[in-house]
Amino acid sequence: YSRYAGAMLLHAFASRVDAAAILAAAGGTKDRDGLRYGDVALLSVTSACFALGAATVEQFKHLTAACAGPLAGLPVLPDLRTLRPRLAAIADASDPLELQAMFAKAMLAADPVTSGVYYVDDHFVPYAGAKPVGKGWNNKRGRAERGHADTHVTAHDGRAVCFVTGEPSGLTVTLPLALAELKKAAGPGAKIMLGFDRGGAYPQVFTHCRQEHADWVTYRRAPLAVPAGLPVLTTITIGGKKRGVAWAEEMVQIKDYGEARQITLFEHGQVALQILTSDSDACPAEILSWLKSRWREENFLKYASANYGIDAICDYIAAIETNTKVTGNPARKRAAAAVRAAKAALAAAQQELAALLRDGSIPARDKNATLIPAAQEKITHAEQALAAAEAARGQTPARLPANVIEPEAKIALLRTSRRGLQMVLRLLAHNAEHWLSAHLNAYLRDDDEYRAITRQTIIRGLAGTITYTPAAITVTLGQPDEPRVTRALAHLLDEINATPPSMPGDTRPITYQLRAVTSAFNS
Repeated sequence: YSRYAGAMLLHAFASRVDAAAILAAAGGTKDRDGLRYGDVALLSVTSACFALGAATVEQFKHLTAACAGPLAGLPVLPDLRTLRPRLAAIADASDPLELQAMFAKAMLAADPVTSGVYYVDDHFVPYAGAKPVGKGWNNKRGRAERGHADTHVTAHDGRAVCFVTGEPSGLTVTLPLALAELKKAAGPGAKIMLGFDRGGAYPQVFTHCRQEHADWVTYRRAPLAVPAGLPVLTTITIGGKKRGVAWAEEMVQIKDYGEARQITLFEHGQVALQILTSDSDACPAEILSWLKSRWREENFLKYASANYGIDAICDYIAAIETNTKVTGNPARKRAAAAVRAAKAALAAAQQELAALLRDGSIPARDKNATLIPAAQEKITHAEQALAAAEAARGQTPARLPANVIEPEAKIALLRTSRRGLQMVLRLLAHNAEHWLSAHLNAYLRDDDEYRAITRQTIIRGLAGTITYTPAAITVTLGQPDEPRVTRALAHLLDEINATPPSMPGDTRPITYQLRAVTSAFNS
């Protein structure tokens, strides 16, 4: 018996992407057969525990060990004193980004992204330790904080594809690494259209996409341009509903990039937004749909953080190194302040001379003899001071490495391999839930609650019995309280049983069934 038997359905997706082979490649000591099945089961049960709502490994202690272990073929969930060191050893011996690339490649091969559209966005992860970690902008709190940044790439349908992590920066810095990981997962020659918000609408980002033969689409940064043509009125169908839209499209020049396509969307006779893209052939309605779907990236970051703990750092150990990051030069700021002060002094001297010339109460003889020459001399000194301040500012670099500005500058580089491995397992749980919910909703038809029903009612809420025999594994699940969910789940189990999955590290087929409900009289 396991109170978490519903999580056994996660193996349907894991088997589809051949998680056994990928988890076996995580590293560690090999057995005689070339695989360490203990490590495969350990990684599999860790992913299942994340799916059950444990945001960190530390929270695994709140799960019932005898009920969680059988989800990966283990008698019980290993104790934290066993689990933590082994996960750390596996992480130190593996490349988490390579593992995620393997998962993404298998996932995209099984279920291709036919549109070729992927969304990219930065996600700031705050750091609460005492190490001198670099600062980045935390959008949730609207202020600069210590931490690091993840750049996530999701598919058009909301599946997590790949991620990179590093010091807080902008998309102009992180996009090349993220695009390289995406191209590795999508395979050579795959069509790629990157969608991002205004935070990525920079010529450097557009230029890199063009160099890598990837299309891009984004919102135009303010101020919006005045469209050259009249809008086109048409009717499009979205979600089975017809909707009238008005847009105007034209080719525009982007500074430091070149020519791009601009689509202006009108609402109530006013410009609502403008879209820039390198794709000159796609239907404007399609492009509008792509950018509207970009909110799936925001939803992924929101709900993966809440349900799978992607914000958890996992390891506070850091290497203290010399800080060579290029940053603003305080001497340049002081030089700029000196220029502003010199300009103010010159303006004040000129205003004093003008006031002197207008003042009729002072005799002309005094003005011409002493006051005007003194005021002019003051202006000359102010002009010389301004020229000297501007020359000093020009000789002062605007940005310098931090260790040049301050020889003792240090920075803590967090050891990301352990968090990276856990991130791979979290994204595996997220994508497994995504796959299950999409297939469940084919029978449930509840576009508002199908993700929550899959996660809370089935994966985390269904108890049952897991029967292990030498030839097969049978999972008997209890019935959900709602009849409509029970009917949809029964159809989903029939679909999964048509091609029985297997558990990572175990070749026995898994068969799912619902427990029959007996009446109170018979029981």
